[in-house]
Amino acid sequence: MAERPLLFEIYRLNIVDNDILSFDFMGENIRSDAQIMSVLAAVTSPEFSAVASSGRNTYEWNARQYIVGRSDGAEVCSITLGRSVIEQSSQTATSEGFEQATTTFLPPPAETFHLLFFMRRHLVVVEYRSELMKTHLWLASLHDMLDDASRVRGFTSRLRLEPIPKSEAILRTFKSFTRLTQFRVKLRIPNPELDRRTERLRIEMVEDGIREYTQDMKNPAGLSLSEDGRPYATAAMAQAGYKHGEVTMVGIRNGKRSVVKTGSKAARGRVDGLRGTVRELSGDLDEPSTRNALKLIAEEVERVVELPAPPGE
Repeated sequence: MAERPLLFEIYRLNIVDNDILSFDFMGENIRSDAQIMSVLAAVTSPEFSAVASSGRNTYEWNARQYIVGRSDGAEVCSITLGRSVIEQSSQTATSEGFEQATTTFLPPPAETFHLLFFMRRHLVVVEYRSELMKTHLWLASLHDMLDDASRVRGFTSRLRLEPIPKSEAILRTFKSFTRLTQFRVKLRIPNPELDRRTERLRIEMVEDGIREYTQDMKNPAGLSLSEDGRPYATAAMAQAGYKHGEVTMVGIRNGKRSVVKTGSKAARGRVDGLRGTVRELSGDLDEPSTRNALKLIAEEVERVVELPAPPGE
């Protein structure tokens, strides 16, 4: 039987600083890959978990198995995220009929999936499991655990996974408007990669000390659609995943007034024959079969989301 394909979603790893004025005694901001990796290692400790309810079930989310290796000359980290059913409310048969009851599982059964962090470009490949990812409960729970791990490590910053839309989804929408009258998005400063289309905007954010930038651009006569303009640079930055939430565009497209919200769904990739290799990750990412798998995954990521070319290319 042929090995099943690996399906995955693609996210950007963003660093988000505390909104509250902080002082040195409160901790430090996350800036380096070493600091990020220390949080990823810490989140796999048994002391961190997140309990959440959905429907009739109560789940516990845990991260385990922090592994680090190298791919294309840069570090790659892996963690395993698991969801355990700790309580389930359902109808239970009795001698007189059926009644509502809550069942507690001990030990609770768990379903797992893997996350690969490509540190050179701050990209996260998340193995796609439809039964676990049909809501964003997994992502909210992971963020809660990462917040706890950051605090324990003495950091005031938070780590966030933001969906990278499929190839050109935001930019294609931007270009579809004949007149764009409103463009709303919350940007997060790119770290680490630049883009020839967004270099000037990123430099301005760095020079002005801006790490998060909410833009709500409006002009009834129409915003600039030029590739050299601020709206286009903003769209390109959001396309690369340096944003928070969805992007809203309002204007005239196809001859009619339109309101389009996009960018909230992560692009998906597929590599045939790799599901077993990723599912069986153990303590060594440097084994030949694993290195080859990481190379194939990285190539698929580039194909699906068309990551930005560095300035000058």
